[in-house]
Amino acid sequence: MKRKLSAIISVLFLVILTQHSALAQKSAHAATRVRFARGATKTVVTGHLRNFKGHTAFVVRVRKGQTLEVNQAGGGKGAVSLGILSPSGEDVTDGEANCNNNKRIKDTAAGDYRIEVSECMKADAWRGAFRLKLTVK
Repeated sequence: MKRKLSAIISVLFLVILTQHSALAQKSAHAATRVRFARGATKTVVTGHLRNFKGHTAFVVRVRKGQTLEVNQAGGGKGAVSLGILSPSGEDVTDGEANCNNNKRIKDTAAGDYRIEVSECMKADAWRGAFRLKLTVK
């Protein structure tokens, strides 16, 4: 009886620990919602990268048929690479061989586009803040 109780407690502990770890990972990859001032078509967002394996994500809502432009703005320490996912989860970036720090998505679908920002692997390693200029027209 004691062995069964001990086994049940161990399994419950592992389940709780696994759920806590999954929640911690999910919050670490949470995206920051981008908001535009009333009537504005452009905004600047800032983020922070710690190393080559790190990334930061932003989410911006667009309407069908708009154009979404994302450009690395000045003031950062190094080059970034951008990955953009459509509302359906499709990668809409073109996979260029350069650092991909400027993207333009024409004729968007309605919904949330996720912008993943990471360090450019072809540039020198760096850590610190970066700025992105987002335009939706």
